[in-house]
Amino acid sequence: MSGRAKSGQLGRNAAIYGGALLLPRLAAFVALIVFSRLLTPAEYGYFALFVISAELMNMVLFNWIRLAFLRLYPEHETQGQLPLLRRTCLAMTGAAMALSLPVAIVMALFAAPDRWFAFFGLLISMNFANGITRLRLSELQAEQRSARYFAIEVSRAVLSLGLSLVLVMSAGPSFEALAIGFAGANVGVALVCLVPFVRDLLRLSLDRTLVKSIVSYAGPIVPITVLESLIPLSERYIIQFVVGPAAVGVYAAAQNLVQQPINMLASSVALAAFPIIMRSAEDDGNDGAQARMGEVGSLLMALGLPAVAGVIMLRSEIATVILGEEFREQAMILMPWIAVNAFLVNLKYHYFDMAFHVTRRMMVLVVTLLPATLLTAPLIYVFLKMWGLPGAAAGACLAFAASLAASWIAGRRLLAFPHAFGEIARILAATGAMVGVLAAIGSLPGLLGLIVLIAAGGITYGVVAVALNALNLRTVFLSYWSRFTSRPVEAS
Repeated sequence: MSGRAKSGQLGRNAAIYGGALLLPRLAAFVALIVFSRLLTPAEYGYFALFVISAELMNMVLFNWIRLAFLRLYPEHETQGQLPLLRRTCLAMTGAAMALSLPVAIVMALFAAPDRWFAFFGLLISMNFANGITRLRLSELQAEQRSARYFAIEVSRAVLSLGLSLVLVMSAGPSFEALAIGFAGANVGVALVCLVPFVRDLLRLSLDRTLVKSIVSYAGPIVPITVLESLIPLSERYIIQFVVGPAAVGVYAAAQNLVQQPINMLASSVALAAFPIIMRSAEDDGNDGAQARMGEVGSLLMALGLPAVAGVIMLRSEIATVILGEEFREQAMILMPWIAVNAFLVNLKYHYFDMAFHVTRRMMVLVVTLLPATLLTAPLIYVFLKMWGLPGAAAGACLAFAASLAASWIAGRRLLAFPHAFGEIARILAATGAMVGVLAAIGSLPGLLGLIVLIAAGGITYGVVAVALNALNLRTVFLSYWSRFTSRPVEAS
């Protein structure tokens, strides 16, 4: 295949995978708007605990198997041993599901002691769905069949939203109705994904050599995944333990509302940046990687700082338009802390942690996660007792700031971080201008008012950023303008 053809295929696949990421997040955003109006904070809180518990078990039990499957797929395809890889990964997935049973019971008893049986059954259903569906998605990714990948992800999101809404409207606004709809849709998709594996299920095996290869490759990923997943889990479980499910519901709704747009902006940068930085490290050494990291850091700041400032300035309008009435008042207080925390999380993962990927010091990365993992629960507990939910959000923010500091201190010993202070100053100036305009306009009611405020803030930020040549925008703009104006005018 020619370089141009490969480039075109990469572009097409990237666009399709982007849609597969975006559309489920949009469905989750719609679900937040709908179910925060239909469910009480307590019922929504139980659902939030269920979702975060299922995601933790998925990341810890299954994610490393899928990563190994992706890494070993080309080798086994070349050797004609794909059936062996499929059977072994399926068998390991089944073993992980069996191991999840006692863990799911403990989590159910802690998260929902009065409704533990339903919670436990739903967790087991989601473990089955996640184990099968995401293994199938990994196979499609390895085969570069992005269209089918897209179809599965979008179908899962749409069916989850639709079935959950039907059950909530027909059976009543309860955690069980919402969670059964969510889990039922995922199990249905998983059964469809299981069809291509039917032959392998009849000949499951655990090849000892292959298991060793999988464990040696993916083993170091497990502690990183565990530590990353424990941070949000401990937030919600401590709040449930101290205050109850209603507080969890408000906290989770505010988190989902604020983190989604900030994470999407940062992820769009990270998906494109990671392979570029790794390629620069291979071709040009650390100096090449550092130059690309500087660009990534500036871009993260240029997207993240105005997003955080916008959330803080427009928190009242955003919460009023999107969240149900019972969630709004406390969510407005939580949103600034959650926005800052989301920015810190993405800055650590997608900028400072690059030093450990470039230098291949992944165990050091594990160490930098320890402050957040160890401090989150005690800080949230103490601050929650002292200042309520805003204290919990502040404690989570402080705990992760400690991990970011650890990443910076450890990372700079391995790789010098490029700090573009002039660029940061220009971004801060553009953000300040945006804040000034929003403050001058003041509050505007309703969805239309929120759209006007977002547009006014975004235009102000963009104009000032171009004027100050932040991210070299003015130079690029003038270059395109010069080309456009220099084109010859065709005679009519």
